[in-house]
Amino acid sequence: MKIDLRKFNYDSTIGIDTDVTFNEEYFKDTDIRDIKNAHVEGTLSIDSMDELVANLTVRGTFILPNSVTLEDISYDFETEIEENYGNIDNFFNNKQNTLDILDLIWENIVSEVPIRVTDGSEPEELNGDGWYYTSND
Repeated sequence: MKIDLRKFNYDSTIGIDTDVTFNEEYFKDTDIRDIKNAHVEGTLSIDSMDELVANLTVRGTFILPNSVTLEDISYDFETEIEENYGNIDNFFNNKQNTLDILDLIWENIVSEVPIRVTDGSEPEELNGDGWYYTSND
């Protein structure tokens, strides 16, 4: 999700209100199976010290494995992001003119993933290769 920083030539704030998608590479080595309806809104601005500051809210739904049955469960999340990127001249001096905030968003939402999640349902069969469950007693 690249932001064109040349817009700061006309205004000290850039508004962001967009949906975000993550490719499968992001989910590698995590319990996240998918992210649905991820939406980012907020602003990028230049403060009085000429530093680039992001103030964003990210909302969406994780698709996670049920800790008991391993079936997919939807888990809603919301996180606030406040990030200072440093002096705005660093971006223009390096001829970047753009800022990719997708990694920043990912780093913040992955911290919202719960350790375990369940909907309270029990598995239909309590057995496996060489074992079976008989009772709670």
